Amino acid sequence: MRYRIIHTTRFEYVEPAYDSQNELRMRPWDRDGQRCVAFEINVSEPSSIVEYDDFFGNHTHSVSVSGPHRELEIVANSIVEVDPPAVPPATGVTLVEFLRGDAVRNNIYCEYLSPSEFIPFSERLRRFFWMARPQEQEDIGAYVMRMVAYVRDQFEYETRSTHVHSSLNDILNSGGGVCQDFAHLTIGILRLAGVPARYVSGYLAPASASAGLDVTAQASHAWLEAWLPGLGWCGYDPTHRCVVDARHIVVAIGRDYADVPPLRGVYRNGGGQSLMTVNLRVEFTNQGGSSGGSAGGQSQQ
Repeated sequence: MRYRIIHTTRFEYVEPAYDSQNELRMRPWDRDGQRCVAFEINVSEPSSIVEYDDFFGNHTHSVSVSGPHRELEIVANSIVEVDPPAVPPATGVTLVEFLRGDAVRNNIYCEYLSPSEFIPFSERLRRFFWMARPQEQEDIGAYVMRMVAYVRDQFEYETRSTHVHSSLNDILNSGGGVCQDFAHLTIGILRLAGVPARYVSGYLAPASASAGLDVTAQASHAWLEAWLPGLGWCGYDPTHRCVVDARHIVVAIGRDYADVPPLRGVYRNGGGQSLMTVNLRVEFTNQGGSSGGSAGGQSQQ
């Protein structure tokens, strides 16, 4: 599948802003089964754009706007191809056999086995973990899929229960959350079980996009990847109780949301409030693009 993604972020300031420094993670990954064939950043104000890879290998752009401005619009345009991933087969490795390699995995995947900012190993999480504990002879891949479904079955999809800075304790307390919360909670359970798990930020193309319809979405999507013996990193979407498919477009990976926000930044001004609005459009396309697709660009008004 080939998709066009238009991710627009707009800021409006009561008092003029200046020295605006923004960090973007909006360029889709180039990885097995996914190719970013074109990418461009357009900024409504004169700006400087620097591209680099962060600690986790995510394509990152620094956008600096020095002059005063009351409005700022940043638009990331992407064209990406996604091949349907294979459904992970059974690993043939039981939990008992898997745990024998703990020492090696702790050295290699330390970041994805330890607690993190939004995934603390709290007493609430530990109690929740033991409610659906892994079975000694259970295939480790089957256990991961069982936890993906289990988490979603226990909680309602509720946009008002949590917020973008919520940890997994918030969904445990409220009984509801969104994709970010489901991913955090599932990752926490898997890490306690000794399964390396990482957070994935990206886009989910609605099913109608494959039919050639224009689709406007409201937000980015989040899911997780778990490391399985003999298979490597495999994607799972707790929000939809499924493994990932060709609609899942990876943008960034990290320990949790704190590592991969699509945009964060700071600015100076004389006071007053600011308003940020986000519009995300994902649509099926047959349009081509340059094979590299790595260069950022800008337009000036």
